[in-house]
Amino acid sequence: MFDFSGFLNSSRRPKIMGIVNASGDSFSGNGHMTADAALARALAHLDGGADILDIGGESTRPGAKEISSDLEINRVLPVIRNLKKVHPEIILSVDTRHAEVARAALTAGVEIINDVSMLRKSPETAELAAEFQAGLIISHSRGTPENMSSPEFCAYDIPVAEAVAAELAEAREKAIAAGVDAGNIMLDPGFGFAKTPEQCWELAEGLEKICPLSQLLIGVSRKSFLGALTGESDPAGRNAETLALELLLAQRGVGMIRTHGVKDLHRALLVLEKCRKEDF
Repeated sequence: MFDFSGFLNSSRRPKIMGIVNASGDSFSGNGHMTADAALARALAHLDGGADILDIGGESTRPGAKEISSDLEINRVLPVIRNLKKVHPEIILSVDTRHAEVARAALTAGVEIINDVSMLRKSPETAELAAEFQAGLIISHSRGTPENMSSPEFCAYDIPVAEAVAAELAEAREKAIAAGVDAGNIMLDPGFGFAKTPEQCWELAEGLEKICPLSQLLIGVSRKSFLGALTGESDPAGRNAETLALELLLAQRGVGMIRTHGVKDLHRALLVLEKCRKEDF
């Protein structure tokens, strides 16, 4: 059984989740077509200080089209198996909307399911998490990657943080009803998923409305709302923006940060921790 609470409480700083794209069309521009390339990226993240790796075989960037579960499985399983062979102790998450992919990954040794569809695409994913006693990350979203940026999904009748909190709470209750231990669930507010840049900033301000920050996974790495602020159109050029916001959220007490820039974030958190100890 994976113990999210014990994992998160093992250090004062946020846990670092390294992004490993086994798809060929990641929004950030660093997707990987081969298992060998994805494995190299994963190992670099581990060397850089990652606490956990998130393996994804389907792009969920705005506008991305759905792929088959078979193709997604063929992309992620070689990476998972190779990582578990080289580093059997490493904690792995599978980033998927499909129950078939989640089952294959769990069977191969993955400890956590990261569902960016908020259990809408495959509600049975919650039952799988319960069956395998796995961790479950529920990310807020509306619609599908292909249409989530449309005005209908970005319209919120109440402040966006309150709406996200309510919709995530509903999904969390469904997971608990399916047998997932409440302590094994993390929530992700879904920055950039069915949210305008302005709504993303409003959401960042109101994160405490969702749940205790220590139970939140935050993924802002290279997102378009950062580029909208600074004028940087290339996702790979948004590393400075990303690190600035990640450090601010770390200071506020979020439990985990999902990032492309593992090495830089790890080093920055070490400096932040030293400053806290010295009471700067």
